Amino acid sequence: MSSVEELTIALEHDIDEQYQYQPGEVIRGEVRIKVARPTALRIVTIRVVGEGTVSWREEGEGSIHQADEKYLDASKVVLDTKDSQPHNLDPGYHEFSFEYLLPENLPSSYIGKFGNVTYTMKATVAGVKSIDTAITSEPFLILRRAVLPEQALQPAALSQEKRLWGSCTFGKISAQVSVEARGGVPGEDLFMHAQIKNHSQRTVTAMQASLVMLSTYHARKNTTHFRQVVSKKRDEFDVGHNLGRRWNYVRLTIPPYIPETHLDHCDIIEIDYFFQFRVEISGGAELKVELPFLIGSHLPGQESRRRPEGQQDSGSAMNRQWTVRAKGFPLEDLDGDHVPMDLGEPQQWGWSSGVPELRGPERAVMNNPLFRQGSFRNAREVKSVPEEQMENTRL
Repeated sequence: MSSVEELTIALEHDIDEQYQYQPGEVIRGEVRIKVARPTALRIVTIRVVGEGTVSWREEGEGSIHQADEKYLDASKVVLDTKDSQPHNLDPGYHEFSFEYLLPENLPSSYIGKFGNVTYTMKATVAGVKSIDTAITSEPFLILRRAVLPEQALQPAALSQEKRLWGSCTFGKISAQVSVEARGGVPGEDLFMHAQIKNHSQRTVTAMQASLVMLSTYHARKNTTHFRQVVSKKRDEFDVGHNLGRRWNYVRLTIPPYIPETHLDHCDIIEIDYFFQFRVEISGGAELKVELPFLIGSHLPGQESRRRPEGQQDSGSAMNRQWTVRAKGFPLEDLDGDHVPMDLGEPQQWGWSSGVPELRGPERAVMNNPLFRQGSFRNAREVKSVPEEQMENTRL
């Protein structure tokens, strides 16, 4: 039985205790090992990997289109005993620290229908005895701090009407919608106003405001799209002839961990957003208006967290201790990679080599905001606004 009971990666950060970073920041952390009895180690390595993949099948059981990109692949030996005696650990916990300067040209994390952009820290511990070898991994978020343009802060007004036939006569349903901005910051609220007027014999059965994400995936010369609603406010209420429905200061929350518009520095995935307002009408009809919507992580005038100029050289020196793998190799090669040191034995220490992946008991559920909900705390001051109102009107 292996003496390595726990193997975890603990990353340091100061935003709500989440593993969330932006390009150009330094990741600092520790590889933590718990051994049950005296154990001799030969090597401990840490590796950081960032990659994007897309894959989809054409309708009708057609061909599969795939593409991948590698944004980051660097490793560092935090314990090396190749030219010395093995490192002996007493029973209990032991820590090995590391730090890595993230490049500036990384795309934001993203998980979608036909593709994703993910970042992971991976640690390997190799003991003198092969049974005392284990691996672990810890995902983390990259979110670019894209500054919204000034026009994103401008309000917008939309209107639409639809003529309908019912009860042997024509009538119309109209919608007027206004939003207080054409763009927003993840985790904040978009405030909107709406007025529905029903001068038809049909019945309005529901109103819905949504933030829609349009993802475009590229694989060589092939392209596919996928639209999904990432946030919505729905109002199910029957509005009959010569009646209306009014919204005042209704809030539509922008999800906290969605990437910025376009997904910069990713060539196989593009992202666009739309504000959509839809009126559902009896008989299967609908009235719909849409407005392009920009997502950024900073408003104009807000400073991005950057390293001071004097730290540029120290950051470069920091990364000289890491071995960078060549970019552009196929993702399937990842499982066959060697730890970048000669272990003196003809073994591969890849991530699918059969070595158990270990986590502490408290890590049984992944502690990462990309994979769980309700973990965001808005750092900006919440402005005071009137109470949200949804009410009927008589025409």
